[in-house]
Amino acid sequence: MDPITLEVMKNAYLAIPDEMGSVLKRTAYSPNIKERMDASCAIFDAEGKMIAQAEHIPVHLGSMPVAVEYIRMIYGKRGGERLFDGDQIIMNDPFKGGSHLPDITIIKPVFFKNKFVGYVVNKAHHSDIGGKSPGSMPGDSTEIFQEGFRIPPVKILDKGRESREIIEIIKANTRTPEERIGDIRAQLAANNKGAQRLKGLIAKYGMKVHNRFVRSILEYSEKRMRAAIRKIPNGEYSAVDHLDDDGVRPEKVKLKVKVKVGREKIKIDFTGTSKQSLGNVNSPYSVSLSSVYYVLRCITDPTIPPNHGCYKPLEIIIPKGTVLNPQEGAAVSAGNVETSQRIVDLLLLAFSKALPGSIPAQSQGTMNNVLIGGQGQDGDFFSYYETIAGGEGALPYRNGQSGIHTHMTNTLNTPIEALELGYPLRIESYKLIPNSGGKGLFNGGMGVKRSIRILSDNSTLSIQSDRRRIAPKGLNGGGDGKKGQNYIMRNNKKIKLPSKVTYSLQKNDLIVIETPGGAGWGHSKVKRKNK
Repeated sequence: MDPITLEVMKNAYLAIPDEMGSVLKRTAYSPNIKERMDASCAIFDAEGKMIAQAEHIPVHLGSMPVAVEYIRMIYGKRGGERLFDGDQIIMNDPFKGGSHLPDITIIKPVFFKNKFVGYVVNKAHHSDIGGKSPGSMPGDSTEIFQEGFRIPPVKILDKGRESREIIEIIKANTRTPEERIGDIRAQLAANNKGAQRLKGLIAKYGMKVHNRFVRSILEYSEKRMRAAIRKIPNGEYSAVDHLDDDGVRPEKVKLKVKVKVGREKIKIDFTGTSKQSLGNVNSPYSVSLSSVYYVLRCITDPTIPPNHGCYKPLEIIIPKGTVLNPQEGAAVSAGNVETSQRIVDLLLLAFSKALPGSIPAQSQGTMNNVLIGGQGQDGDFFSYYETIAGGEGALPYRNGQSGIHTHMTNTLNTPIEALELGYPLRIESYKLIPNSGGKGLFNGGMGVKRSIRILSDNSTLSIQSDRRRIAPKGLNGGGDGKKGQNYIMRNNKKIKLPSKVTYSLQKNDLIVIETPGGAGWGHSKVKRKNK
């Protein structure tokens, strides 16, 4: 395909998941989606290969191909064998291509003139999907059954007809049924818009041109990725990093990687990583893949069109039964949000030995997940979920940004007005923490202090966080970022909380989350070069 046509069609196809995301955000019920946009969208070809994705949540987007592959195994790899126009499939099982249970994936097969042409897919984080604690992300879970309601791949729409049975089962297994079904229907609407736009492009260009574009854009991304890998010095690079704990046992959790860079390919081997944990920091295979994919794009050329072709030069080894590829039934809720961040830290540390002038110091390394739920004064259940920003690690050419979401999360914050309107909560402080970034030639960004007052009785707090015991590491002589901390102020007394916890609250408790600062880059005494 000629380069001008390829570029025009590339942008047209990339616009589809962007528009899907806009529909999802506008029609969702929960603040977590409509305010924070904790959701992601993508389109796939008839062979299950991703051809375009929006710049949404990295941890979602990299796991979607695994989910689509499971759908193909169940419903037929040639497409249309057991799928029909109007079908949509819902799933959240982390061991079948999901991430953690609150992330619900919905997949819609697309047909053009009765011919199966691909899939449109979106994934959104739901504020509650059952389990032992509100928000479905307990700090101390030891098996997936404590974390919520598991949905294997099943049709929620059958030839356009909504399955009342599936809807009723979901409603019966969440504390906030109206919000859940509202968000799910928003996801269905987003897929409908994506299918409409995809069929519109095929009608405009024709089926033959569409097929030629798909082949060409995958080949183009692969070609550019291999060219980018050639710029990385060949060799073997290794690194070790740790999580604070697994939420149940106090011991650190070890992550180890060996990276082998060849002329046009990269082998990444996580052999030596800790065995799967009793606690919930186990990262499903799909999540671990997502983290690798994200780092690959960061260290090469982020302008390469994001699709299946980008990842063909990769060989990834993740031994089964480790914390990065656990056995079915393991607790995984923090693996998606916390361990994914540590995989990124680990890989960037390894690549810093190959690309010392390109890799940033470590960012806050956590998503600081806060979940508060219970019954409000009206007797209705509520479930609040948010990730809190922190410090970005300094780069070799600038200071890290303060109060920002980094790496595997790409969400916004919940506006205080929306939070206080929707929940029995009051925000009493929301500010940067001075001097929390590591010092260096370039300084790390500052972390955030967020204080939340509880205005109702019978509420439960869950926190999944990290970098409370092990600080973000500086690079090239830069200083470490300040560690985070979690605590409750109750009757003027400070109750310290661990990095991962589920805790019963009293009315007027003040929950305080102080997020880590980013680490510094370079020795502070070295003078910066004027550019």
